[in-house]
Amino acid sequence: MKSFVRWSATLGIAGSVFLVGLSGIGNLPGLGNLEAVALPQDQVVKKLQEVPVFTLTNPKGEFVVLSRNNQSKTISQVGFFISKQDAQKFLDSRLKKENPQLASTLQVRPLSLADYYKIVLESKKKSDSVIYTLVPTQQQVASATSMLNQNGQKVQQFNGIPLFVPKFKKDNSYLTIPLAKGNERYIPFFFEKEQAVALLDEFKKAVPKEADNTEIQVVDLLGVMEALNSSNDPSINKIVLYPSRESINFIRSLAANQSAGKASPAPAPKK
Repeated sequence: MKSFVRWSATLGIAGSVFLVGLSGIGNLPGLGNLEAVALPQDQVVKKLQEVPVFTLTNPKGEFVVLSRNNQSKTISQVGFFISKQDAQKFLDSRLKKENPQLASTLQVRPLSLADYYKIVLESKKKSDSVIYTLVPTQQQVASATSMLNQNGQKVQQFNGIPLFVPKFKKDNSYLTIPLAKGNERYIPFFFEKEQAVALLDEFKKAVPKEADNTEIQVVDLLGVMEALNSSNDPSINKIVLYPSRESINFIRSLAANQSAGKASPAPAPKK
């Protein structure tokens, strides 16, 4: 929670837009499963701490484990949603119909993306049979799929958590932005296509001659995490994961509540 509140002060895009070269990101692989990602370095975890994800818990703070049968095999799963609205919709539209008594005791609980990552790694150590699934926003999956097909990549659906990155076509360089009042500049990787388009439109107005040389690249979150963990390019450290507008509003609400003395740290959920 404290990490989210600190992040709320840096979320405004301000100042001029620059570009920076970046190697190792041009063709990020879709890793498909978080278990394929190596143990993250501290810098990776720090970046993941700034992004909220949402899951369902009972009054004891325990995760809600859903089971389903698949070809005579039972699969147990815990869902973590990129969107708080999606998590609430899953609770209201599905669980309340299937098990209204249970659903009435559940709540949507925020964690950080770093918490989710650590839970998955810890489950591997314990040979946990539960699958911890990160659920993308379907609207952004549709946007990513459409963009890839428009660029000549024939895909039925983007597989993973899409990120959208404003960049230049010719030299594989990326737009950078300042955060807050510091002198450091960062490469924003957006969870929403609309955010990337807005930044790119701002740049095109400032530098019209470069407009035709710009595009938005679609990459997978897990591939970015792998690049952060393995690349030797110092510019990789400039990547910042920029939450969706919905998540930004949620983070700011936490900051406002804390300023008003209403927020208190909650205990970490248990499985």
